[in-house]
Amino acid sequence: WFFGHPEVYILILPGFGMMSQIMNQESGKMEIFSKINMIFAMISIGILGFIVWAHHMFTIGLDIDTQLYFMSATMIIAIPTSIKIFSWMMTLNGKKILNSSINFWSIGFIIMFTLGGLTGIILSNSIIDINLHDTYFVVAHFHYVLSMGVIFSIFSSFIFWSPLLLNISLNNNWLKINFFNLFLSINLTFFPQHFLGMNGMPRRYIMYSDYFILWNNISSIGSSMTILFTLIFIYIIFESMMCKRLIMFKMKFFNIEWMNNSPSINHTFNENLII
Repeated sequence: WFFGHPEVYILILPGFGMMSQIMNQESGKMEIFSKINMIFAMISIGILGFIVWAHHMFTIGLDIDTQLYFMSATMIIAIPTSIKIFSWMMTLNGKKILNSSINFWSIGFIIMFTLGGLTGIILSNSIIDINLHDTYFVVAHFHYVLSMGVIFSIFSSFIFWSPLLLNISLNNNWLKINFFNLFLSINLTFFPQHFLGMNGMPRRYIMYSDYFILWNNISSIGSSMTILFTLIFIYIIFESMMCKRLIMFKMKFFNIEWMNNSPSINHTFNENLII
């Protein structure tokens, strides 16, 4: 776990950066709210990720002092993470939120990542974790953080930069419909797993008691819906490539990459741009 736990923090940090970039530009502001604190928060998350690894091992018989340290260190990670969440919210504050799929994915990211973080606070308590260790509550927690944190940031970033990278204009109305469908289906998949975990269903077992069949069936339905709507998202990309719609108003405020042609040519700048 000394390797495995810092890895999951490294997975989410690029998503944080992309979401900061997107929310900054979509809000029309010069920079993200509390820029310096956002930088220090990201550094803190990266460092703290290396010193909390034993919270995966509360059940092996750690002494009480060791449990107390790792429990406290894990809870402290909530502080820099909260700084980022509230800074994103303040960045969006005071501006009219545009009715675009990019903003829907960004706000969906904040909601899902916050829910995942709240269950992480619960699991950081060593007494509670002994009961919930290796149950579906843990599965629900890290899927809300990673499957909905990282994946939502990837979806949002792809939609945001696709005009620049691929020279395609995605259908905004279809993307909004697809977002709400995926948002519903993903929550339908993973939210019931909290109830399974609290009722004691262990993870990594192919068979389970009939007592758990209702929530498992709901989760399976949500999983099937997620696959379907992901395929529809791929179709939206394919349709945009076939239609070759014109990209209108591709200048995106203050960032230098939007000064490029779309798609970018081999040698982009002969001299530095002044923005």
